[in-house]
Amino acid sequence: MATRRELPADVAAAFDRAPEGRDRFAALPADQQAAWLDWIDRARGRRARAGRIDELIRRLLPSSAAVTEEEVAEPAGPPPERYWWLWLVLLLLLVVGGLLGWYFLSRGSDKAVVPNVIGLREQQAAIKIHDQGLDVLARTAPSNRPPNVVFAEKPGPGTQLGKGQTVTIFVSSGRLAVPNLVGLQEQQAVQKLQTLGFKVAVKRVASTHPKGIVIDQEPTAGVTAVSGTTVTISVSSGVKPVVVPRVVGQTQGDAVQALTKVGLEPVLQNVPSDKPAGTVVGQKPPAGKEVDKGSKVTVNVSTGTGPATTTSTTTATTTTTASTTTTAAGPVRVPRVAGLAQTPALRRLNTLGLHPTVVYVRSSQPANRVVSQSPAQGTTLRRGSSVRVNVSTGPNPQPNASVPNVAGQDQAAAVQSLRDAGFKVAVLNRPTADQSKDGLVVEEQPHAGSSIPGGSQVTIFVGRFTG
Repeated sequence: MATRRELPADVAAAFDRAPEGRDRFAALPADQQAAWLDWIDRARGRRARAGRIDELIRRLLPSSAAVTEEEVAEPAGPPPERYWWLWLVLLLLLVVGGLLGWYFLSRGSDKAVVPNVIGLREQQAAIKIHDQGLDVLARTAPSNRPPNVVFAEKPGPGTQLGKGQTVTIFVSSGRLAVPNLVGLQEQQAVQKLQTLGFKVAVKRVASTHPKGIVIDQEPTAGVTAVSGTTVTISVSSGVKPVVVPRVVGQTQGDAVQALTKVGLEPVLQNVPSDKPAGTVVGQKPPAGKEVDKGSKVTVNVSTGTGPATTTSTTTATTTTTASTTTTAAGPVRVPRVAGLAQTPALRRLNTLGLHPTVVYVRSSQPANRVVSQSPAQGTTLRRGSSVRVNVSTGPNPQPNASVPNVAGQDQAAAVQSLRDAGFKVAVLNRPTADQSKDGLVVEEQPHAGSSIPGGSQVTIFVGRFTG
């Protein structure tokens, strides 16, 4: 049985103005009262609600004073909701939907989807695009892809275009072999490189060769590189070079005198060392190197403070004429590097005197992360031993490229060569007792000639003379 509800304030106020209506409403069954109140509550807006309250009062009051009480019937429930406007909205939606459907269906024949042509040869790619009713514009650019192969397209595959619109495809010019330029005149060398699509950097050097003759180049002849790679040519200045004298072991004053005597400019730099204060413990360029007159020579002078330098002893064997070198340092334990990024992992091994060997492997792990190592963590090795480090290529590696040989080059030249070949470069220092290797690349990982994904990291180890 329905419960009688309390009248809302606005309904009660209306009944105060029409007491007879309130009495008739009170006489209605509870379910009819609830139906009227629900009908009023469903009104949208204040004006519509007031209209429904007036309609309730009108139906409760007698229509004429002449009507007898016996002829006045109890008012029925509230009038039905009028949803005609909802049907009108639905009709409008159907009309709009039909018009949109007609529009897109009628224009469907004028649209085309750009196909994926990356990896195809230029002619095959053009045919595939033309089959979709699209035009083709081919542009040639350097790439690690073989010559005449599409390595990019714009807009990308899957894009919807109107038929007759143009898709630009980028066709690889391939990698070219750097020509031999040594012995050519500077102008001839520059013209030859520019004709092949290479950029040129000229470096003037002292030499006994005639002025303007190319005496060296980087990259060397025969190395393959993409079009646009910078080739540095060393051109003779025609000035007789000066041979850098050896000043390591001399006092600061004697070293300065020896360098200025041959026309070189000493640059003094104090460094911590266990050698007596004022003693030269290093120099750059090293002794014996030919440089221009007036060139600067950095001289490392001991401050007399610093850790003792680890020395090596050489003992001759009784069975061969070769000598073996042993270090005073003892064995080391292999640290855990699996899970680290490549550079921190290699730095950790290099600091302990171990030589990391980098091998790129396919893996779903992020690119450049060490996925495994050999020997395992905790293994005891002698300093100088190799530790294999397997590095992830990532889930979507670029096409492979060959690592150029940069061993023996100075740091700047090595970095430029590797970047020109499409690789990222990390630099780590490695102590060396050989002064001639100071500042030069003594090792690269992965090693020269390795085929690794383009854009991967190559780490170079630069020798630092320890005295």
